[in-house]
Amino acid sequence: MSVTIREARESDHEALGPLFAAGDALHAGIRPEFFRAAPGLPRGRRYITDALSRPDEQLLVAEVGGELVGVAHVKVFDTPPSPLHVMRRRGHVQDLVVAEEHRRRGIGRALMERAASWCREQGARQLLLTVWEGNRAAEAFYASLGYRPVSRVLGLDL
Repeated sequence: MSVTIREARESDHEALGPLFAAGDALHAGIRPEFFRAAPGLPRGRRYITDALSRPDEQLLVAEVGGELVGVAHVKVFDTPPSPLHVMRRRGHVQDLVVAEEHRRRGIGRALMERAASWCREQGARQLLLTVWEGNRAAEAFYASLGYRPVSRVLGLDL
């Protein structure tokens, strides 16, 4: 199986829809108080166009045999000025989705490596991401790549 990791194109919109929808549905199942699964193409063409046009964002896709089977959306940002924080450029993975039937084949790892490489090229010194409580598979995957907890967000229902 040959996997190609490349920058997304606007023409990928239709193929990206089901990937984003799968990731959104997973989050809606894990944390329904935060997320809802939207039918159809939850992220409109504008979402793709915006991500592709911003110099601080990268939208990567994984292609196998001409089929899009994975997507990674990453951004870079600088720490806002503050006397309490270390000023540093960081990357943040907004989304990582691999089609279920293509998981455990190194596609997610390849997307994350390319995302990290792009962030380094942009001057980032660290790559961050969020894993929602209850997503044990994602926690295990990212731990296998060397990611470690940086902070925890706690909540109280009122």
